[in-house]
Amino acid sequence: MSEMWNKRYAETKYIYGENVNVFFKQQLDQLTPGYLLLPGEGEGRNATYAAKSWKVDAFDYSKQAVENSKAFFSARGVEVNMYEASILDHPLQTAKYDAIGLLFLHLNQEQRAVAHSFMIDALKPGGIILMEVFSKKQITRTTGGPKNADWLYDVNDIRRDFSELDFLHLEEVETNLSEGPLHNGKAMVIRFVGRKRIPKCFD
Repeated sequence: MSEMWNKRYAETKYIYGENVNVFFKQQLDQLTPGYLLLPGEGEGRNATYAAKSWKVDAFDYSKQAVENSKAFFSARGVEVNMYEASILDHPLQTAKYDAIGLLFLHLNQEQRAVAHSFMIDALKPGGIILMEVFSKKQITRTTGGPKNADWLYDVNDIRRDFSELDFLHLEEVETNLSEGPLHNGKAMVIRFVGRKRIPKCFD
């Protein structure tokens, strides 16, 4: 799988564009800057925007994507801790992040359960998950996303995987994507914002 992504990122740079994801930007701008994690960050477009005000850790499964992203950061004068890793075997420091962005990170259902558990553990109490992914209703469209329905989402997947969080926003919506050649046109997406609960203290 990593070889496929390395080939894709080597053949054409910025296949998902150079600009920050619109939903991610809208939601991040409402938060107090702190420590942010971006798993599966690709070529760095979202990390570049966030790094103007946040401390950013980011990683990707593809070595080529990491190389492309570092050149992208350098050209734009931002600092991001970007490294190569797989979300499936990369347990994270507990309660480290104020926010985590999961943007078009598509895994099968079993893999998602592992990855989402890592994400919840890595959030500080009160921390926020910002998520945009393709809906199962995207399966017949050619505007982006996997062509295997098992790798797409419905809202019940998110309700189940993030049941430990307080749901601040959850919607399935048609949007017009303009994110490079692979995310381009009208698409069905699911958008989610969740907050990790702060444990109640008892005297």
